[in-house]
Amino acid sequence: MAVRVLKWGGLAIAIFGILFLYVDLHTTRIIVKETPTVKISELTPMMNYANVYITGKATFVKFYDYDNTLGMYICDLDNDNAEIYVKMYDTETKRIIEMEKQRLAENSPDPKFPAAGDILTIRGQPVVRGGATEEGGFTMLRIQYAEGLQIVRPSATRVTIKNMVSNPENFGSYQRLEIEGKIIDSRETSWSTILTVYEMGTEAETSLLLPSVMTKFGRTLQAKIGDTVRVSGALSEYFGAPQLYVASWDDLEVLG
Repeated sequence: MAVRVLKWGGLAIAIFGILFLYVDLHTTRIIVKETPTVKISELTPMMNYANVYITGKATFVKFYDYDNTLGMYICDLDNDNAEIYVKMYDTETKRIIEMEKQRLAENSPDPKFPAAGDILTIRGQPVVRGGATEEGGFTMLRIQYAEGLQIVRPSATRVTIKNMVSNPENFGSYQRLEIEGKIIDSRETSWSTILTVYEMGTEAETSLLLPSVMTKFGRTLQAKIGDTVRVSGALSEYFGAPQLYVASWDDLEVLG
């Protein structure tokens, strides 16, 4: 008798559980939160490894040959002091290099590899270490997929070299400018080619920085000493002097 009670009692509990599960599955709503958009200045340790969208201006971009990764700093559009280091690992960095190579081959105007002066919208994960605001702490933004990086490259403003080097304060931080001049010097550094361009008439000159990663975009530098070139780039500094940071091969045109 006791065995029958246990048997039928267990069956009743099982049936009740199935009915309860059925009701629960048909009444529960799954809520999927949208990825929030935040400023760099709004990041907190509570966002550690959360997915966020951040839009900012790139102030430093470098491809690291030793591990094939991309590292860069971006700042809030309205606050140059609010910045964060951004990292993209090797697999996805190789992808955007190939995407940029294809983009240039197709003469597409939409850049795929970032450069200083670009406006970037990034879907990534903040990684907080050491409380971020504490001494020794930091926050890094990690890009997991190439599709998480959207690039807007502002159009360049035409200026004379003389105006650019004499009055750099008249231009915005990392503003893209366009100049013309004759190449009078070329030298290699550990991660870039530096061209010196001279402006006839004013005798002003400036430097152009071409990052070495450009050689992975399917082209090589065709301009040589003595050539006149038209160049666009982001205004930055080289040992305290104004220079232009060239983004890709379509920023440099040989005129003769």
